This record gives sequence, C-alpha cells and structure tokens, in this order.
Amino acid sequence: MTKTPAPLLRLRTLPLALTLILVTTAMPVDLRAPTGWDGVIEPLDLALNLLLYVPLGLALWRWPRARLLLVATALSAGIEVSQYWNSDRHPSPGDVVTNAAGAVLAAAWIRRRRVGDASGPERFVAGRRGLVAAGTLLVGLVALGQVPAGPVALADWEPEYPLLLGNEATGDRPWRGTLESLALLPVPLSAAQLRAASRDPAEVMGHACITRSADVMAGGAGFALEADAARDLAAAAQAAGGVAVIARIVPADVEQKGPARIVSFSSGTRLRNLDLGQEERGLVFRFRTPLSGENGTRRPVETGAVLAAGRAVTVAAGYDGRVARICVDGHLRARENLAADACLIPFLADEELPALCAVLGAAATLAGLQVLRGRRGAGVLAALIGLGFVAALPWLLPGLAVALAAMPWWVAGGMAGVAAVSVAAR
Repeated sequence: MTKTPAPLLRLRTLPLALTLILVTTAMPVDLRAPTGWDGVIEPLDLALNLLLYVPLGLALWRWPRARLLLVATALSAGIEVSQYWNSDRHPSPGDVVTNAAGAVLAAAWIRRRRVGDASGPERFVAGRRGLVAAGTLLVGLVALGQVPAGPVALADWEPEYPLLLGNEATGDRPWRGTLESLALLPVPLSAAQLRAASRDPAEVMGHACITRSADVMAGGAGFALEADAARDLAAAAQAAGGVAVIARIVPADVEQKGPARIVSFSSGTRLRNLDLGQEERGLVFRFRTPLSGENGTRRPVETGAVLAAGRAVTVAAGYDGRVARICVDGHLRARENLAADACLIPFLADEELPALCAVLGAAATLAGLQVLRGRRGAGVLAALIGLGFVAALPWLLPGLAVALAAMPWWVAGGMAGVAAVSVAAR
C-alpha cells in the first residue's frame, strides 16, 4: 500500500506580520513619563519602517488600496502613541507615514506580479526549506547564547575616595542649588521601588546608610561627608550588588554643566565610584563596574530635560546589578541595561529581547509543526514544544541569562512567537 504523504504546511501571512510589528515596536520594556513626538527621520529608520510593514501589505494585498492605507495608518499611529510611555522608543509622525507606505507599496508590487493569478502571498508553504531555516536559526542563536556575558557587578570601588556634596574632589565641578534631602542606599532597588522612592523617599529610607538634609550649595568647594560613612557605603554596595541615590534638589539655574556634581564619590574627574550630576536641564548618573569603567563614563545614565531653575524635584537614581535607572517625581526618565550591554549581541538583548524571543519561539513551533506534520494533534504538540523551548531559554542561553532576568517582557515575546505560528498554521 502506498503511504499517503503528509499535507503541505501552509501558513497565513497576516498573524505573522502583525506579531512581527507588535513585538518589535509595541512591547513595553520599562514604562516612563510621556514624551513628545520625535521629528527626526534617519535613513536607516526610514528603510526599516518601510520594510516592517511589507509583510502586512503582502498579507492584505487583495484589499482596496484605501482600506489598506487606513488600516496600516491606524495600526502604526496607535503603536506610535503607545510609545509615549515606552522606554527607548521614539514616537514619530514620520514612522506612521513610512509604515503605511511600506504596506501600500508591497501590496501594489504584488498586484502587478499576480495579474490573472488566483494565488497570492497571503499564504505560503513552509516546506523542507522552512524546517532547515528554523533549525539553523535555533542552533545558531543557541550557540551564540553560550558565549558568557561580561561582568556587570559593582566592583573595584575604592573606599578611600572622598564622598562630597556639591562638587568634585578637584573642586572644578561645583553645583549651585539646594539639596533639601539626600539618602545613599547600598541596596539594589527594583524599577518599581525606584519609581516609588522618587515619589515618596520615606518608603525606602530604612535602607539608607547616609542621610543629609537642608544643604545649600553656592558653587563653592563642596561639603565632605565622613570618611567612615564613605567606606561603609563602598563595602555595603558591592556586597549587596546595588546602590541608589535619592535626593530632593532645587537647581539654582540650568546653565551649569560638567556635569555639575550634586553627589560625588571619587578622587577627581578620572576615577570614581559613583556620582549624580546636573548637565544643564538633565541629570547624569555614573558608577563603576568592569563594563562602565573605572570612571563610569562608558555607560552613563542620562536623562533629557527634567530640571528647571528654582523648581524642586525628587530624584531617585539606582543600579540593581543589571539595569540602571533615573526616576524623577515618580516617572522613569532614563535607563541603561548593563546586563544587555555585556552580552555578545547587546543590540538584541535590551529592548529587542522580546522580539528575539518571539523569533525563537516561532522557530521552535515551526520546527515542531514540520516534524509532526500530518499527525493527530500536531498543532497542540508543536505549540507545547515552542512554549517549552521558550521556558528553557535562560538555561539554553546562559550568555543571555542575566539579560533575560532583567527583561520580564521576554516571556511575552516568546509566547507571542509561538501563538503567531500556531494561529498562522490553522
């Protein structure tokens, strides 16, 4: 008896296109205070924005042009508005225009090629080549994930450096303003704790090893804190794996820069344990790790314009051993993911990590569908394979384990990839 070949695996393009758009542009990383629209258009962004919506145009190529344009514009505009609150995203009206153009141009191109042809790219066959591609992708990324990440812990702090308020040890970075209160905490604070502390510092004051209040800085030599307190801070912060600076400040003006040192734990401008400073209307937070360097300048955390002359703000700047953040009056204003930066592929290990996990989840599910093709319950089993692969990523990718721990949204990204392929195969 001749064995009946398993049916071809045909996938719908639309679920895959929508998931690609969502995981690369709409999945939150850290929520922040609303920002304005970004009017800058760069050539690379222009090309990527066009290409991102090409699969959507291919999936909906049979739709009338006006309807496709309306849907693509509405989808892109909704995502751009959501980026107001997404860290490391820059909402732009130019993105909406180029996204919609990518979908419409792709649909127009396929119409010209498919004249008189009933078939179209809204479905495609994932044959043997698809299995090979999925397997190669999984093996390649897992292999890359074996490369260990660099160290990002607080290390090599010098306890004998002077700890000063209002200036640098060299006396050439004076800060002018009022330091209404200050707390230095040798503990790792989570994103939620740091935001809460920038609203009400009392919630975390029990962890403080140094506190000050009512210091007015006129731009002079600065005020040195006790040497024993500085030594205790250095030892405790390194032991705990984190540090935070919480300050209620009133800048005298927004012209001072350098940055002007609000708090400085350093021997001068070239060697430091940490500092918090003002750079005109922004804030700068720097600290020593093997990655950020002995001066902390390789990975500074810098906000946009958050300060105004004579206006009091509560600042909470902290590093939890993986991600550094600056929060102002209850809102995230800046972040730097050192755990991601220390990976072999850092550009895929921060805000793009959910997208990478979506690709891995989709590839694992696709491989499962191909292997189980034609069997009863193949779709459910393949989805379980994909979900199991996603759940095992911290162990399969030890080089990304710390970055994964710093980015909870990777789980949602991986599940989105599994769901996309499962729905596309129905």
